[in-house]
Amino acid sequence: MNEISSAWDAFRFNPYHGAAGSGHGGQFTSAGGTGGGAAKGGGAKTAPKPRPGTPAWHAAHMAHLAHLQHEQHKASLLATAKADRAKAHQLQLQLNQLLRQAQHAQAAAHKAAASAKHAAAAAKASGKPVAHHHASAAHHRARVTHRHHAGLKKRISALRTQIHDLLAQASQLDAQAARL
Repeated sequence: MNEISSAWDAFRFNPYHGAAGSGHGGQFTSAGGTGGGAAKGGGAKTAPKPRPGTPAWHAAHMAHLAHLQHEQHKASLLATAKADRAKAHQLQLQLNQLLRQAQHAQAAAHKAAASAKHAAAAAKASGKPVAHHHASAAHHRARVTHRHHAGLKKRISALRTQIHDLLAQASQLDAQAARL
């Protein structure tokens, strides 16, 4: 353990370590090389690293932890935004399917309404009780298909609202992450 600590001390206080802002940027240099920019008058002077346990070190450490926490928060916001966009995409696929179903339901409702109208006219013209029964059944089918189409329209409207809200929330999360 003593050897490790001695090696660490030798690494930390190596006089041939190049300055961080120099062309060697934190690389070890030879004894006669271009390292040690501040000692030779070239390169920017950097403040020495604070020693562990000092108030300056503690402040730097806390700033580093705060930076990591901000990065984690930003990554969390971006991940949530991505999940919201993925959910919106899945809902968009469902919406497309419902739109196709609504087209078919609308056509069926129009056909059933026309059939009910025709059956009612035929029942009125014939005056037979059986014809009235057929007209009543046709009218029932028309109401059922109309209710089905209306239900699909409500579901489509709800899905559109949900997709819009998810995309708006994802956009807001992206903006919040960009401000961090």
